[in-house]
Amino acid sequence: MTRSQASVLILLGLLLALFWLAPEVPLLGFAAVLLALALHAGGEPLARKTGMPDWAGVLIVAMVVMAAIGLAGWAAAGPLTEQARELGQQLPKSLETLRGRLADTGWGDWLLHQADPGRIFGSGGAENAAAAAASAASTTLGGLGNLVLVVLLGLYLAVQPEGYLRGLRHLFAPQLDEPVRETLAEAGHTLRGWLLGQAFAMVVAGTLTWVGLMLLGVPLAGLLATIVAVLNFIPVIGPLIAAVPAMLLALTQGPLLPFWVLGLIVLVQTIEGNFLTPMVQSRTADLPPALLLVTQVLTGALFGLLGVALAAPLSALGLVVVRRAYVEGWLDWPKEKKEG
Repeated sequence: MTRSQASVLILLGLLLALFWLAPEVPLLGFAAVLLALALHAGGEPLARKTGMPDWAGVLIVAMVVMAAIGLAGWAAAGPLTEQARELGQQLPKSLETLRGRLADTGWGDWLLHQADPGRIFGSGGAENAAAAAASAASTTLGGLGNLVLVVLLGLYLAVQPEGYLRGLRHLFAPQLDEPVRETLAEAGHTLRGWLLGQAFAMVVAGTLTWVGLMLLGVPLAGLLATIVAVLNFIPVIGPLIAAVPAMLLALTQGPLLPFWVLGLIVLVQTIEGNFLTPMVQSRTADLPPALLLVTQVLTGALFGLLGVALAAPLSALGLVVVRRAYVEGWLDWPKEKKEG
């Protein structure tokens, strides 16, 4: 075994051990890399046009984004808070309506019996439910801490990416420096393309869903469309999760309206996923749907919700690394020619 091969196997073993011992650490680090790529993609053109250093452009973009988010949150706080309060009032009514209609059918009555809280939480009843609520609160606080960590790491990586990339390259044997450099460059290009496509998809999905829900007469269309837009960051699974509260609210307006809502969300995802997003990504992150779904199930089973949320960019990165390191590097297949 050569020194180059040994360095790759050692690093692969260390990475697998890290995933085994502390899976959240590499996933949070990868999320920070995505944030750094997004910030650098905005800061680099600004620095080039103004002549300022890249790090200054990144910091300006970061401050502008934070200010924009703060202003948008302040402007939308009133309407969205009111809609969220109304959603909290409407959802129990929707669930009660659904319960009543299910109870009228044999299979529905059986389903309600299986979903009884006593069967879910066990004989402990309220105590187990309270423990579950406390666990959920602890998870929420941990999630906020992780978010702060990702933001700080993303800023550090975006301000001085060259130093971190140089350190990463030095972990490999010198003979692999050029292939590693090329792989890192292609991986960055692929992930930037995926981020651009997903940002576009979130805006388009939220806008089209808002228009469609307004036309269908579904209450709280703005809040529901915002939920769809945010969860659209998770391809395939996210929009399906976002469809649940929209369908429950539509149930209060009529028995057939939930099916129209489901059809609307499927139509929006079809338009966005098959036509608009591929045009924006320009084949930089062309993920096969079957591979993406399998990766989401696998990462969800191994790492939970964070794994599901990062499954798509992890798939995009994995395709680049496997093709560069294994297919072309190890098996000596010829390099693929770029189309267009």
